[in-house]
Amino acid sequence: MILNSLDKQLVLAENGQITWQKDLTNPMPGEVVAEIKKGETVLSPACALVDYPAIEGEDKAAVLTFVSDWLGRYLNEALAPLFNLKGDDIPEGAPRDIAHKIFDALGVIPRSELQDLISQMDEEKRNSLRGKKIRFGPLLVYLPELNKPAAVKLRGLLLSLWHDKELPAEVPADGIVSFVVEGKELDKKYYQSIGYPIYGPRSIRVDMLDRVICAVYDTAKDGKFMAQHQMAEWLGSNIIDLYAVLEAMGHKKVSDPADEIKVEEVVTETVTEVEIESAPVAEAVASEAVETVKAEEAPKPQEKIQEKIPQEKTPQEKPKLAVFALKKGKAIDKPVTHNPKNNKFSGTDFKSGKKKFKPKGKAGKKSPPRQHVFTAEAEVNPEDSPFAILQQLKTGKKD
Repeated sequence: MILNSLDKQLVLAENGQITWQKDLTNPMPGEVVAEIKKGETVLSPACALVDYPAIEGEDKAAVLTFVSDWLGRYLNEALAPLFNLKGDDIPEGAPRDIAHKIFDALGVIPRSELQDLISQMDEEKRNSLRGKKIRFGPLLVYLPELNKPAAVKLRGLLLSLWHDKELPAEVPADGIVSFVVEGKELDKKYYQSIGYPIYGPRSIRVDMLDRVICAVYDTAKDGKFMAQHQMAEWLGSNIIDLYAVLEAMGHKKVSDPADEIKVEEVVTETVTEVEIESAPVAEAVASEAVETVKAEEAPKPQEKIQEKIPQEKTPQEKPKLAVFALKKGKAIDKPVTHNPKNNKFSGTDFKSGKKKFKPKGKAGKKSPPRQHVFTAEAEVNPEDSPFAILQQLKTGKKD
């Protein structure tokens, strides 16, 4: 029977067709036996058989049941981190509500939509979600394991099917960090759900976007931060797009060294024009001065001209980038708590998500710096004393 050979030989294609390859050594996709249809939910599509000679004479109801079960197992395996959020091992209350919301969002959801639930959890409840490999970033909450190309394509297929869009689904190229979307009418919710949220002119893979967000909050001081060249490298973008992405997050540019350079260039051009206008007046004097300098610098016939030794070029430092005012919100307005037992203040490290402690001394004030006094005694040489020198003079006279 065909049922005995279906399990390991079925493949879900990007166009929604389920194919069967009789020969496992054959790299071709095989024959189409079924295709997926819109089901009750996004993650539970239905499937229907197609006319195929291999299933003639077979119990089509049994074949359809088998293919449907295979499709369910395939989705659970390919999107295992997502389906793990439906487990009974997650405590009821806030942890389970958070897990279900992430599940419904296909693995990526803004932290603002979960903040009220997150604030209700104690350390034990947080640990129950850490085991599910959920990343609670400053801006987004997501499942990092779903950033693989196969999971991105599969979510795109299921979402396109659910919203009655044509297949194959429109998805980013495998492994791409970001791509330009400026000028295109795209569904932001769709790209967020497949792991490529849109900020400004680019759609960015969520893990790289989260890296930039963490760097912003970790380097911020007094409500400001400076953009970094490595941020653009993480996004795979130029500096202009980096600025646009940061502004799309809600940060406001307050100063840009590039603007100061442009002002200096305008001033230099104005000065140059004035010098050119006055050039005819001093043309004769300048010509004579140039001829004199050339005559003095000309090498004599008997002198050997030394070859110029090329000097190694020192690597140029990258220019400083713009400074931004940090977006005000829960990420930076969270009050700092004080622990009277150890007299320490705690904050949050966004890279690790762990608490960090900074000692502040008594009464929350920094202790004054200790003054160190160093003393040293000069080394005494008996021969250098006045009496020794006088004795030497007397001896010399006698001699």
